[in-house]
Amino acid sequence: MEAKRLSRADWINAAMKVLSTGGIELVRVDRLAKKLNITRGSFYYHFASREDLLESMLETWRVRATEAVVKDLKDKSIESKEQLVRLMVLPLQGAKSAEAAYIEISIRAWGRRNEVAKRVVDEVDRYRVGFLADLFVDLGHNRPRANDLAYLVYSYIISTSLVDVSSPKSVRQERAERILNMLVEDVVETDT
Repeated sequence: MEAKRLSRADWINAAMKVLSTGGIELVRVDRLAKKLNITRGSFYYHFASREDLLESMLETWRVRATEAVVKDLKDKSIESKEQLVRLMVLPLQGAKSAEAAYIEISIRAWGRRNEVAKRVVDEVDRYRVGFLADLFVDLGHNRPRANDLAYLVYSYIISTSLVDVSSPKSVRQERAERILNMLVEDVVETDT
């Protein structure tokens, strides 16, 4: 019988699932090995320590939940308003988005108790808010107002996975579009 071979990504994905359902305290090498039905030796082939795994989880989250999303939007060469709409409804996109929201919440909770995680969360927040602000500047807002609107929209996006989750997706999507339209239309009255 051939031994099961796991990749570094397999270990990270398993750890992310544990994180999203039970918190960082439950992300333990023994627990993961048992869950994956494999020896701890496989873990140590890929990681020097639990801390190495935890740092890899943070890096994976940063890339998947931020850089990959931004790259995808930029690659599609869509206008700034459409990029904002897509970002505002991102938490509503089904099971994959729900899982990403659980991971996001868990990483933010971890960041409240751990300095390394906090630094990564803060870095991700700055990057995301900066990207949103650039979109608002593209739509004609001055930089100070664009920064404020970016923070407002970012707070909305984060809260969308927590508030009113029982409403139908269509209701929540229409709300996001109405809110964005109010913010975009307001540029003529306030920034000219």
